[in-house]
Amino acid sequence: MELTKLSTKGQIVIPETLRNGMEVGTNFIVTKQNDLIILKKIEGLTEQEKQEMKELGLIWKDIDKGNCESYTEKEFFDNFSKW
Repeated sequence: MELTKLSTKGQIVIPETLRNGMEVGTNFIVTKQNDLIILKKIEGLTEQEKQEMKELGLIWKDIDKGNCESYTEKEFFDNFSKW
């Protein structure tokens, strides 16, 4: 187990003993559940896929804040045909 801390810029240093096999520029998916933060290394994403992941992250933040609309199944499909 290692200790690290959050910087004023929101950055966290992964201790050297835990970064073996990781290179500068390595991509991670980051998730948080209560007080647990998980980093999962991912490889082979295109620039478009990276952008889509960022957009999905923003969408999920809005959903978590309650900034979304709920529909019945019928309402959803009625709206879907309009999109």
